[in-house]
This record gives sequence, C-alpha cells and structure tokens, in this order.
Amino acid sequence: MGKIEIHSCAVENDVMSFPMGALCIVTAINSSELPKAALYEHTVASNPVKEARDCARRNPEAVGLSIYIWNSDWFSEFASELKKIHPAITIFAGGPQVAAFKGKLPQWADFAVHGEGEITTVKKISELFSNGKVERKIFDAELPDTNTLESVFLSHNADRVLKNTNSILWEMTRGCPYKCAFCFESRGNRTVRDFPMERIARELDFLVGHNVKNIFVLDPTFNLNRKRAKEILTLLLEKSPAEMHYVFEIRAELVDKEMAQLFAQLNCSLQIGLQSSNMEVLKNIDREWDRELFTKSVKYMAKLGIPFGLDVIAGLPGDTFASFKNTIDYAVVLQPSNIDCFVLSILPGTKLEVTASDFGLEYGTADKTVSSTPTFSTAEMVKAKELTASMNFFYTKGQSCIWIHALLDAIKKTPSQLFELFATWMHNTGHAETEDVWDLQDEFVTWLFKENGFDAQLDAMLSYMTLHQGFSYVMETGECVNPELSYRPNDLAMLDTMSIMDFVKKYRKKKCTPLLTLGDDGVQIY
Repeated sequence: MGKIEIHSCAVENDVMSFPMGALCIVTAINSSELPKAALYEHTVASNPVKEARDCARRNPEAVGLSIYIWNSDWFSEFASELKKIHPAITIFAGGPQVAAFKGKLPQWADFAVHGEGEITTVKKISELFSNGKVERKIFDAELPDTNTLESVFLSHNADRVLKNTNSILWEMTRGCPYKCAFCFESRGNRTVRDFPMERIARELDFLVGHNVKNIFVLDPTFNLNRKRAKEILTLLLEKSPAEMHYVFEIRAELVDKEMAQLFAQLNCSLQIGLQSSNMEVLKNIDREWDRELFTKSVKYMAKLGIPFGLDVIAGLPGDTFASFKNTIDYAVVLQPSNIDCFVLSILPGTKLEVTASDFGLEYGTADKTVSSTPTFSTAEMVKAKELTASMNFFYTKGQSCIWIHALLDAIKKTPSQLFELFATWMHNTGHAETEDVWDLQDEFVTWLFKENGFDAQLDAMLSYMTLHQGFSYVMETGECVNPELSYRPNDLAMLDTMSIMDFVKKYRKKKCTPLLTLGDDGVQIY
C-alpha cells in the first residue's frame, strides 16, 4: 500500500492556525490498519505550485486536503498542479468548504467527505488500497462516536506540530443545538456529543507537560451543559499553571454566578456571540436571545473583571445602518475588552446560503461577503466598515473599555457617534493606524474637549486615560512605568462612578508620577 499525506493551509501562524481538522484525519488513519499518514502544513503566503511539485516528488498514493473558505483557492491551485504532474495520485477533500462544491466535485478531486470525516475517510482510503479506486463522489460522513475517537494529543500525532507552537485548539464537545442561520451548524446534525471527562483530564496533563500556553477551546458553546462546564473549569483550575491561558466561546445567558466565579479565577477570556441587539434581525437568522438575562449576565462578568469580547455582524437580514449602530452602542455599554465586528459572509452549507435571495442579500462570488441588502445600502455598508475600523482601533486596540464611559458622559455622545468622530478626525488630520494608538487617543481627546469648550475637564480626562494606559502597558509587557498625572491615582479611581464635571468640582489637581508595577495580584501602584 502507498503513502498517505494530509495537507492543511492556514492564513498565518497563530493560535487559530493549529491544524486540528487535519490532525483528526491523520489520527484516524494512523489508528487504523492503513499505512501511516504524514501531515504537511502550509500558509496561504506559500507558493501552491511549488508545494505541489514537492508533494509530487514524494510520490504519495493518496493526498487529503483540509479545505476552508480562506484556503480554497490555494488548494485548488495546489491540487490542479499536482494532478497535472501526477494524474495517478488520488486527491480527496474534507472540511467545511466541501459544502461549496454543491454536490459536484472539482475537476482535480477524486472524492470528498462532507462532515466529521474520521470514519468515512478511513473507509474510502481502505477501498482505494483494496480495489485500486474509489467512487468519484461526495460522501456524507458517518458520525463518529466521541467515546471511541483517538485523541490527536494522546496518540502523539500532534507532537511534531507542538514542537513549533505553544498555542493550540482543543475540543471537548462536538455539535451545537442552536440553528443560527449564518453558521455551519445550522443545517447539519445538531446532536451534541461530549468527549469523556477521563480523556479531557489526560489531555490536560499532556498539554501541561508540553508547556502549552494558549488554548482556544473549539466547543461551539462551552457552557451548554452547566454542570459539565463547571466540572471542567474546576479541573482546569486545579491543574493548569498560572501562565496557561484559555479562550472559551460561551452563551452568556447560560452563565450563573457560580460559573462566572470559576471563570474569574482562571486565566481565561470569553468570546460571546451578540451579533445584533435588534430582535427582528435575530428572528430572521433563527437566533434566540434574552436581552434582559444577557445584559445581567454580561454585566456581572464585567464586575468580576473577566476579560470577554462580543461578536457583532453587520448586514444581517433586516439590519439597517441605524440598528447596527444601536448594536455597537449596546455592546460598548457592557464594557467588553474587545468587540469583534465583521460584515456578514454567506458561508457555504449554511441555511442563510439557501435563503439569501429571499432576503435580497447581495454578496460576492469569491469572498461571499454581503455588499448590500434591501435595508442596508452599499454606501451604508462602506460607512459601517469605516465605523468598525475606527472602533477596532480606538476601542479594542486602544483598550479604552475601562475609561470610555467617562469620555462619552463628558461629551454626551453615543459610542457609535464617538467612533464616527474619531474616523473623521483621523481622515482630516492625516493620521494613520500605524501610529501609536495611545498617542492618537490623547491627541483626539484634547482636540475634542477644546473644540467643545471642555477645557476645564481635559486634564482629568487625560490623566484618567493615561493611568489606565499605564495599567495596560504593565500587563502587556511586565515592565514598570511612571505615568505623568495631574491628579492622584486614588482620586482618579472615583471617575469609575463619578462624572468628570462633578470630579473637577470636588478634587484638586496634584501632579504626580506614581510607579506602576506588576505584582502577584495584578498591577500595583506606588
């Protein structure tokens, strides 16, 4: 029997580039009686023609491609070149982008597997090696049993990858019961299947032993089962070293106080899907949302100091530029550490791909990004992208979540209005996002206050910003810093709950340069 290669291709080398899908197939093959499979990793910046020629020289009998929307063009060029050089090689595909084939294989593909491919891929390669061929079609995957699947870590199939990274993806559960129309999960089998706790405990020991530092938990909704989530969090707290950081995707409405307190003790951050704060828009995408419970839960997590981000989508069916801005305003008030905002993409295999024309969604054939809708014009989409870029720079990169409330209260603007003002100011002054974001924040706020006659409050606002910028710097670098302030740090802390107008009436200026340093309990002030 011949050699087998599995190929992955990432956008760039970061935590999300960990080739979990490809490793799952490699592990399934290597747990069978088939010849051992080898994993080859690429990025979209590499040359697909050169990589194909290198592959042809190795002369494998079967080559599997892990295809996503971001690497589909790269793999199409890779596979076409490989077939041209070596027509006898069997090329097969798996991954979410198989749904984009629309039931018709690309010319370069001999077969494809749609869904969780461990079982079906092994069966089809076994047929190839036994019979010399496989039926040329797209096969629906047989759903694997998570109780019997081999671990990519415990089987040591990921060892070579771990030598080059300390950032990984980790799955504890497969499946999602929700049916959000924009998501891959909306049309598939929504059965939720957990990996055994015994396996998770052993994998954790393995990851700790291999000095893994950054872990993105792949579960679509980590806290779907509250009891299980708390059990896992307790395990992580018991065994994880302090420097090991986790990212979880959660449903805010399912977080109770006990769970929130566990998150607060762990070195982690949470990513929470909001998408839109407009109930009609959410109904159009089959997304359930309890605004009151969501708000209460998120505010409690913010109070505990848990870092979390919110996901927002522009251009959903029924969304308008006004409702999009309302969503941004609602999100900022909740004080997330970051807001991940992007324009809707019509992903292959989703329910929204089927209903897009019913909603009048216009989108590109290549990147699938929505360009306009009946309620969100092309010009408004451009404005939404500009607002998003401004917010990403000023709010997320500028880490203004702690002090932005004081600025908004002083100038009597909504968050979206502030971001629009900042975008206009950046354009008019010729500044670029390559410049230091904190310097630009200071310059912009100085201009804003002077322009609106708030000179008396300016020193207090700048000192409040500078103090928190110092906190962020110390947390990021571990280095000490002496920020120049016009007020005492303890006095500035009152701006957490007091308006700047009242603050300057009550507190006197006192120039100082406190020492900020990193201690066991966070940033210390001396």
